[in-house]
Amino acid sequence: MSDPEPRNPYRWVVLFAYTLVAFSTQLIWLNFSGIAEPQVTGIFNASIDQVGYLAAFWPLVFIPLSLPTGLSVDRWGFRLNVAVGSLILTVFSWLRLTAGLNFGLLLLYQTLAGVGQPFVYNAISKLAGSWFPKGEQTLANGIGTMGQLVGMITALVVGPLMVPDSSFGELQQNMIVFSAIVTVSFALFALLAKERGGVTEERPHSWGSLLGELKSVIKMRNIVVMMMLFFVGVGIFSGLIQWTESILSTRGLGSLDAGLIGAVLLVSGIVGMVVISYIADKYSMLKRFVTINTLISALFLFVFGFQAGLAFYALSAVLIGFFLLSLAPVGLQISLETVGEARSGTAASVVWLASQVGALFLIVAMSGLSTFSFTIGTFVAPQWFISVLLCSLLALVGFGLSFLLTDTRKATSNPPA
Repeated sequence: MSDPEPRNPYRWVVLFAYTLVAFSTQLIWLNFSGIAEPQVTGIFNASIDQVGYLAAFWPLVFIPLSLPTGLSVDRWGFRLNVAVGSLILTVFSWLRLTAGLNFGLLLLYQTLAGVGQPFVYNAISKLAGSWFPKGEQTLANGIGTMGQLVGMITALVVGPLMVPDSSFGELQQNMIVFSAIVTVSFALFALLAKERGGVTEERPHSWGSLLGELKSVIKMRNIVVMMMLFFVGVGIFSGLIQWTESILSTRGLGSLDAGLIGAVLLVSGIVGMVVISYIADKYSMLKRFVTINTLISALFLFVFGFQAGLAFYALSAVLIGFFLLSLAPVGLQISLETVGEARSGTAASVVWLASQVGALFLIVAMSGLSTFSFTIGTFVAPQWFISVLLCSLLALVGFGLSFLLTDTRKATSNPPA
């Protein structure tokens, strides 16, 4: 894989424009999650399960669209695909306002907005590979995916502040603000982002050649391992975010405490994505960080399942978020270096596809196991212990899988020049 022109400063402008779009996708996805009950249920006279569909349908949409959008990124580049995805988000985010009090129509427009998400997700590796030199590509992946976490936090914090009551007017204002942010993000990306000229690797020129590339990509050991690791990592993260309040409520902690733990998990994940990405790039330690991070994540997921106090859960959340979420940019970079820039969209699409399947699986599995318990001597497993134990065991499986990776770089004691 050839490096781009050395240190072109415009790369940061392109990355900023992409990160803003990634940020805005999460605003729309989780627009209603932080105000599901009693606000949205009261406004639309809907059940909490129905309101949950507003976010839950997005992974279902992502799964069938991931591979086609990844192939499209390799065929036409990241700029067109991110612009299309952002435009879809913009159009349907505004159309939600026309639904009025018709919950079914709101659900339809919200779900159609989710069609834009895979166009955005599957493009970051292509952007990093074409614009950034090899020693900065993991960091670029980290900053781009970090935008997703910042968007999640913003949606979950700003939503309750703007819609404290079951007021349709307040909800409309909230949706207008979020839709305006999506529109500005689309406009800035369309204005500022561009493909890098002079790329030496040719893109496939037909869908037939793209499908051939897909077949070769999914046969590569690193990609297969990364699919399994993304299944595990994103699945665990999604399950924890979905069920943290339920887990901690059985430990005697309230919703405010649970919200704090969720925020700590996300914020530490943001820090980890930047710090780990920077160090992994600087010292060429991609595979080593996959091994270290999965082991540490497995350990602190295990202790997170026990009965303890708020400070204990907060510390565990810091370490889980820092080491678990920083696996994403490192994994994307390993995939990029394994397949090359020309096939990076395809590689990203298959690992993100696996991640969405993992998210659905862990959310359902953790809920199904939540009431199971067991006794060993004087120890009685509390509710949700087995669910969290499953996450820990899967992370431990990820630790074992990391040894199957072929190292795309050799660790160095000194940073690259």
